[in-house]
Amino acid sequence: MSDGLYDERPRLYDAIQSEWDYDRDVAFVFDALAERGVDPERLLEVGCGTGEHTRRLAERGVDVTAVDVHEGMLAVAREKCGDLDGGSGDGDAPGAVEFRLTGLPDPDLGDAGPFDAAVAVRGVVNHLPPGDLDPALAALRDRLRPGGVLVFDNSPLPAEGNRPGLDVGRDAEGATEYVRVAHHVATDDGRLDWRAVTFTPEGDPFVDRRRMTPFADERVADALAAAGFAGVDVAEGYGPGDDRSVFVAAR
Repeated sequence: MSDGLYDERPRLYDAIQSEWDYDRDVAFVFDALAERGVDPERLLEVGCGTGEHTRRLAERGVDVTAVDVHEGMLAVAREKCGDLDGGSGDGDAPGAVEFRLTGLPDPDLGDAGPFDAAVAVRGVVNHLPPGDLDPALAALRDRLRPGGVLVFDNSPLPAEGNRPGLDVGRDAEGATEYVRVAHHVATDDGRLDWRAVTFTPEGDPFVDRRRMTPFADERVADALAAAGFAGVDVAEGYGPGDDRSVFVAAR
């Protein structure tokens, strides 16, 4: 397997995701926390990627511990949040951001926490093998303070796989930034093998592959219950046009 996009081409990842509505996601998170009566001071972000959500979370005045398993992604995230590192949330001032190279199901967070909230946005749990879902959610619960809230989503992946699709990305001037052919292939163990070939103007095409797991929402709900979460709500996406199932659960 190769994580070339995440480890070697994080800037290309940003180009591919340039139209994603990160502001909408963060607004959903803070609205969900407010509905639970949580005004977070310390937040754990799992699967922070290149830091687009991270920066927006910290700009709300929250101290963020952001983790990812890909050093390439973290390097870009550190650049984007460089002026926030070592800061301190104070009223309207941005919060501090700390990055760690770690991830689920057993994040190495040292003495960080407990957290008022934890988030895992955009299919983070779908990168886990099926057997890691329960320990991953239990680990997140253990990092929350009593009453702390977890917000994360489950992507509607094609359990039977799908046919290759073409994606052409262009910059603001209309120049081609990349051409990508990608699809999911169902595997014998109930997972998906995500395969992509990407072409860019600057270099040779490269192949990117990773395993994904199409969890049923019922399976996720059962894992939350087993981990000791309560008051679980499920929303249909972070906003219009998003078909993820977003889970909001309290310790």
